Amino acid sequence: MKNFFVKCMAVAVMLFLACGTQIQAQNLLKGLKEKAQKAVKETVSGNNGSSNSSSPVPGTSNKTAPAGKGKTFYVSATTGSARADGLTPATAMKDLQKAIDAAEENDVIYVAEGNYLGNMDRGYIECGKFGNAQNDRGKFISFYGGYAPDFSERDVVKYVTKIQPTSQKFIAPLFNINARRPYGYTGPMGTVVIDGFVFDLGENNLYCAPNVDDERTGTPNTGVLTGRFIEPDGAPAVPKVGYANGDEYGLHMDVEGNVRVANCIFVNCRDYGISAMMGKGHMEICNNIFIACRYAACQVRGSTKDSEIDQVSLEFHHNTVLFTWTRTKAFEDMGQGFRFMNGIRTIDVHNNIFGCNSNCGVERVYYESNASIEKQKISNLYDNYFFANKRDLEIAAAGAASISVPAARIEEAEQIGPKYEGNKDLPDSETAFINAIDQPYLQGYMNLKVISSQSYNPNSAANQVNRIFGMNQTGSEIVRPNMYCNKYPWEKAKDLFGKVAGYGAQIPQ
Repeated sequence: MKNFFVKCMAVAVMLFLACGTQIQAQNLLKGLKEKAQKAVKETVSGNNGSSNSSSPVPGTSNKTAPAGKGKTFYVSATTGSARADGLTPATAMKDLQKAIDAAEENDVIYVAEGNYLGNMDRGYIECGKFGNAQNDRGKFISFYGGYAPDFSERDVVKYVTKIQPTSQKFIAPLFNINARRPYGYTGPMGTVVIDGFVFDLGENNLYCAPNVDDERTGTPNTGVLTGRFIEPDGAPAVPKVGYANGDEYGLHMDVEGNVRVANCIFVNCRDYGISAMMGKGHMEICNNIFIACRYAACQVRGSTKDSEIDQVSLEFHHNTVLFTWTRTKAFEDMGQGFRFMNGIRTIDVHNNIFGCNSNCGVERVYYESNASIEKQKISNLYDNYFFANKRDLEIAAAGAASISVPAARIEEAEQIGPKYEGNKDLPDSETAFINAIDQPYLQGYMNLKVISSQSYNPNSAANQVNRIFGMNQTGSEIVRPNMYCNKYPWEKAKDLFGKVAGYGAQIPQ
């Protein structure tokens, strides 16, 4: 799809630091933008935009959930009771956190539609204390959202189960899950499932109030919901909307065993969609939508000793990953869709869609400190679609900070393999997918520009004092992007399920 979604970010982000230079991606890409706007207005041929043509994804189920070996708890925000036992649909609990606290190993929790914010609406949920899996090992529990209030039906798109805080202030992931065995344990592996949830920080994040006439707000057009995201140390002198600007994950896991994250939406997460530590076992992340997350959409590190790395594997497939933003508004670092990390022997990344990621769709820059372990690593990247990323794949290289690899040349990247075939640009024919993206947000990204300016006043009080003491002179720099991590409408994220048959998130079957 490079013939109408050019790598606009490659120019817009690489050159903007020059003093007084204005980088205008829309001027450089005027003809390409016109093609893009034309494409999104075209009548979709074939399935007319219907999502029913999507292929089912093995291992996902929208209608039923497998029974666990333990008890089953039912949670419903609308029909549940604070004092119920949760063991039947008629006696459903109201509080998901209470169900977690009551559950034991191998139990299953079914969660009906609604917004779940933990005990007394504190804003987050935990199965084990965040950052303390060594002492609080949590439990192996399976969570299935997307149920009707009476549990008569399961449809994760129709019955939205979300974790969406508003004015709460907290320093924790939206959902933290610990599931670890004691050191030396030799019994069967446990199972953790997170299936059918929406993780949204968009109502909690701090943004500039939208104002297309004030460039300080980073509002690309009148259709985008907010101005730019305000970083933790930022305090622009403009009206603001939202509440908090700390660094919190969407879903954080410190786990081992058999782990699956499926049919979820991660949107507006200000510090990773998924960040996880994985011990011995296999993790599958499939059929999810990651959109407008900051830092990275998905990052999983291995967490075991070197002699056990061969027992750690990860599969990331049939996910849609869009608009991952860098750490700062200066576009200095981060902004990856998926990251190949250390401590995992085999990683398979396939049948995903990576688009409009401000640094790269996929990153493979980390090397194991033990050369023999690095040599045995399997980093498969195959059968994926890419479009409008600054880089499709970023790899490290001696003598260079990194190398940008377009989809068509991924087979040349020796760090990838043994499977590397089938990586392509998103075909021009996939207009149903482009139409499903929020159009003001997409157009804002395609028109991205960043203005950087510097100033120096030798007569400022600070510089006069610095000269007296022989200290360096100081100046100031202003960096103003017209768009940066603005809020994406979470309801529209659901529209991206099933728009490209066989690639990206499919309609769960």
